[in-house]
Amino acid sequence: MTARAAILGATGVLGRHVLPRLVERGHEVRAIVRRDGEVDVMRRIGIDAAIGDILDPVALPSAIKGCTVALHLATTVPRPGQSVDWSANDRIRREGTANLIAACKQAGIRRYVQQSLAFLVGGTDGLVDETAPLLPPNEVTASAIDMEHHVIESGLDWTILRDGALYGPRTGRDEHWRELARAGQLRMPGSGSDYISLIHVADLAEAFALAAEHAPPHTILSIVDDKPVTYRELLTYLAHQENGLDPTPGELSHLPSFRIDNSRAKRTLRWHPYYRSYRSGFA
Repeated sequence: MTARAAILGATGVLGRHVLPRLVERGHEVRAIVRRDGEVDVMRRIGIDAAIGDILDPVALPSAIKGCTVALHLATTVPRPGQSVDWSANDRIRREGTANLIAACKQAGIRRYVQQSLAFLVGGTDGLVDETAPLLPPNEVTASAIDMEHHVIESGLDWTILRDGALYGPRTGRDEHWRELARAGQLRMPGSGSDYISLIHVADLAEAFALAAEHAPPHTILSIVDDKPVTYRELLTYLAHQENGLDPTPGELSHLPSFRIDNSRAKRTLRWHPYYRSYRSGFA
């Protein structure tokens, strides 16, 4: 069945990948953007667009009116190497999510797909999945936990996709690590023994397109690649690729150790990551 999808965060790192995938599948897409210039850009590449802001509860319902599914991809995450300020992103997760849920109800939209974080669960006890207990909140995850609660209690036909550490074009993660590696300044969080579950932005976008089509309601899915990896293994590989020095320990990290199983997402969405591990993703 053809969907009419409203995309919040359409011009962001993930939204840029989700839009064309939905169009390629024959769906109608409406990019919700904040400026007239962005409307012009979208329409020039054949995508409908409307002015709206997830933090503007008055204008949002009319911007998404007529759509059948809403995808909340809006974020303002500090990029690698930048100063860390989570306040704007926290507001999008809490206030913005509440606004979008209310707008969906007003516009008669039942299907709702939410981006969240795979590392809300994890720890040091091996591979875990979406059913694992949430880790204690920190400055990065507290607003994401609140966001998920808003969605779960919304009464909509929601799906939450928890993505791993995002890398690939425009994310900044690859470029930042490689730049540090070339300069001999690459450092590992702690001793490097913590695990990270990665996901390439193209694979994450594919999962969101599939979720918009046929994800069962009231489902949380982890969108990560097939091979959780220690920081030591990953960053040493990147350092060697760039002919740099081995990474040194001692870097602080905002992420817990997390080794996430993607089996449920594979079964439910009939999805498989093209970049199965960091080796193909960081080729």
